[in-house]
Amino acid sequence: MVHVVSAAGSVVGADWIIQYGKKFIGCHYLWGAAGATPDGQDGSWYRPGSVNMDRPSSTNPGAPSIFAATCDVEDHFVCAGNFKRTRDGDYAHSSDKELTDYLSSLAAQPSESFWCPYKSRLSPRVVKGKNVDPDKGRAVWGEDCRYVRHFDCIGFVNFVLSLTTSQRWDFSIPQYAAGNVTPAATAIPLDAPPTDADIVIINPTHIGFLCADGQVLQAQDHAHGVHADETYKGKPDHPSDKVPWTARFRVPPGIINASGVTTWGNGGTDTRRW
Repeated sequence: MVHVVSAAGSVVGADWIIQYGKKFIGCHYLWGAAGATPDGQDGSWYRPGSVNMDRPSSTNPGAPSIFAATCDVEDHFVCAGNFKRTRDGDYAHSSDKELTDYLSSLAAQPSESFWCPYKSRLSPRVVKGKNVDPDKGRAVWGEDCRYVRHFDCIGFVNFVLSLTTSQRWDFSIPQYAAGNVTPAATAIPLDAPPTDADIVIINPTHIGFLCADGQVLQAQDHAHGVHADETYKGKPDHPSDKVPWTARFRVPPGIINASGVTTWGNGGTDTRRW
């Protein structure tokens, strides 16, 4: 298949995939999630739900759980609330006065309906998940998870492609890496010039979108969530360096729906992010 490439370094229509995907920058990473808001059914077509609020809430300083999302697709995983990219996000220690004072103030309320996040955006929770070391089991001040979409890396890619192309996407990272997707994607050399919406892979653990400006749009991990701040490296700076990315593919331009969002993905609206 011959791809038409614009002067800006993008397959025609592929900039729409990136433009749409960037609407979700700032959303949270939660393993097993595919775009749903907590207790909602607005995720990707193959997994519209699966994200809930961690219940019961806990005001115990040793194991706090306030306004934290969970996903139980594989195990009981708890969102870290992008704590390394959220203003004032940090680790929380059970003896910290600001933590104990905040939790005591919540416990004194007549019901949870009176609760508010700390500093209008933060809430404490204990990190639980897959590939979350060294933070597993640690309490953090993360961003309030209510009203926020949650993704893992593959859920993000499948969600965005399902909404910007004429196809349904529900593939795994190894399937993408092996090229076992329908319609077939074209393998691209890792060191080819950056092009919008090329799928870049670290098999079998990670996947994201390449942008024409050389950045990677991705749901990175529990601490950072969705962002486009990492510079892509398709070749080593020095012969001894190792390039982390292992494969790169291009979506067939004929299936890109550049005129608008398709109906394969979500059915709802993220009121805070849009």
